[in-house]
Amino acid sequence: MAWSIDERIAAFVQISEVQPGEFFAGQLFRRKFGDSLPGFGHHVVAFYRRDESAFLVASYCHLWIQGSIGLVGGACTDGRVLRAMHPDELRLVNEAGGLLRYTLRFVFARFASAVEAYFGHCGDARAREVVFPAGFSETGLPHLIVRYTRDLPPEQQQRLVEQAHAIGPF
Repeated sequence: MAWSIDERIAAFVQISEVQPGEFFAGQLFRRKFGDSLPGFGHHVVAFYRRDESAFLVASYCHLWIQGSIGLVGGACTDGRVLRAMHPDELRLVNEAGGLLRYTLRFVFARFASAVEAYFGHCGDARAREVVFPAGFSETGLPHLIVRYTRDLPPEQQQRLVEQAHAIGPF
């Protein structure tokens, strides 16, 4: 799957996998979730270029690959960074669908060959407004959502859902 950022925001937003995740997104993660950023897995950040010398962490997503599934968690956007944007930039970000949607799409494209499906836990109504347009769908289990990377037979889909469900919240 090819990935590109919306051309309307490409001049001031770039998304990249980073290491160490704590250095780049630890403060945002603690503020949003009240816990430390995982020290494992993949860390993806959307950076906002405020000016020539200032890059701010605007959005974050964590990916933990377990066998043939990817567990997506910690997805969040920093409202303070959004408020720091110039009004025209913020309008363009909103028109493009938001930074978290693009951060998720980056993860989906970058790691699609490594997994058969991505799973997330999502019970927050506001977050659901972002994750479903990004490609997630319901699994039939409370809060567990999925995005398959390819066409899979129903029995394989069910096996993957059971595998993710057995891990519990992540």
